[in-house]
Amino acid sequence: MDDLLRPVIERQTESITFINGADFIRKLNQYTDEEHRLHSRTIFTTINIPNYHTMDSHKTMLTVLKDFLGDHLSVPAVENISITKIIDLTTLFLNNNRFYYDNKIYRFTKGSPTSLSLSETLCQIYAFQFHKALLREPFIRSELYGQ
Repeated sequence: MDDLLRPVIERQTESITFINGADFIRKLNQYTDEEHRLHSRTIFTTINIPNYHTMDSHKTMLTVLKDFLGDHLSVPAVENISITKIIDLTTLFLNNNRFYYDNKIYRFTKGSPTSLSLSETLCQIYAFQFHKALLREPFIRSELYGQ
């Protein structure tokens, strides 16, 4: 599932993603060279959300995934796998994650394990909804913004 979904979200977030520190510096230089935008009053902000992978319900994650796929696919499938099947497989993934701790077996009722790449991709899709709302604001469109 991750191999199917990751390229779709990466295409959508390419312009607002910093791949690494060097990429950030390159984009910062490009931003400041355009109109000498870096001033003594420039503010740099970072936001870190701890436990981001376990914050939201499976139902919400699936709704966001369905909306994202419906909005960003030109055909209702990814590599001949329909959106319905993708949602069904993701539901299976989310509802069947178990972990062992202190001699007991637990099930994730919100979010998904951070150790799985599909979890990261689902979080990126979820976060993209907030990015879209921010990028609609005129003051953000003219600034350097990224994740």
